[in-house]
Amino acid sequence: MLVKRVCAQPRPGNGNAGRTLWLDDKLKELHRGIMFYRKWYDDMIIDHILSKQGVEALNSYYYATTYPDVYAAAERLFGSWREAIEACGLDYSTIRKYKEWSREKVLDEVKLAYQENRPLSSKYIQDNNKPLYMAAVKRFKSWGKTLALAGIDYAKIRLRRSMTKEDIEREILALSQKNTDLAYTNMRENYQYLLAAAMKKCGGGSWDKARKGVGILTNFRLPKHKRGGGKQQPG
Repeated sequence: MLVKRVCAQPRPGNGNAGRTLWLDDKLKELHRGIMFYRKWYDDMIIDHILSKQGVEALNSYYYATTYPDVYAAAERLFGSWREAIEACGLDYSTIRKYKEWSREKVLDEVKLAYQENRPLSSKYIQDNNKPLYMAAVKRFKSWGKTLALAGIDYAKIRLRRSMTKEDIEREILALSQKNTDLAYTNMRENYQYLLAAAMKKCGGGSWDKARKGVGILTNFRLPKHKRGGGKQQPG
């Protein structure tokens, strides 16, 4: 009966030869679909889910829309998505946590990431914290709007990604010439985008190394009255 329904679909043009080739293609697709559906086993479902743990979201909505074949097979073999998740040894309550995030929880998580100098570009969050990204888009419609509501200038986030090593060094020197306090705490509070970019691209993760790399040798870890006149070498 299923084959008859396939045969009954019209295929304009190309004459009988074209319709025959089209029918052959449809039967091959049908065959592949049946074989693909039949090859899923419980251990394969578990392996698939565990391979995505920590990389992608594991909630039912994400899997149903991103991996519909896996989701359908899991529902069939385990009885429900929750039972499939628990068969992997995972806590289902944490898997579906992103759906329960309030607007405040999303913004708190974004602010915490900002304070800890974690990257906040859209691509990075999508690749490394998919549940947060999905929750943010669900609550606030876009990642950029989420950052704005968290009090973060998205233009600076994007600028940080596009700045070259030379751009960063010039900006550090410009701040130094204005007698800006280049201590880590002040940079984190007022120039977070520059601090993060400098640590990543110039200092191998260290603000001290990034600063010294452009010839600013003052020990900013000391109180201001003890810093003295640290030498600034020509860049």
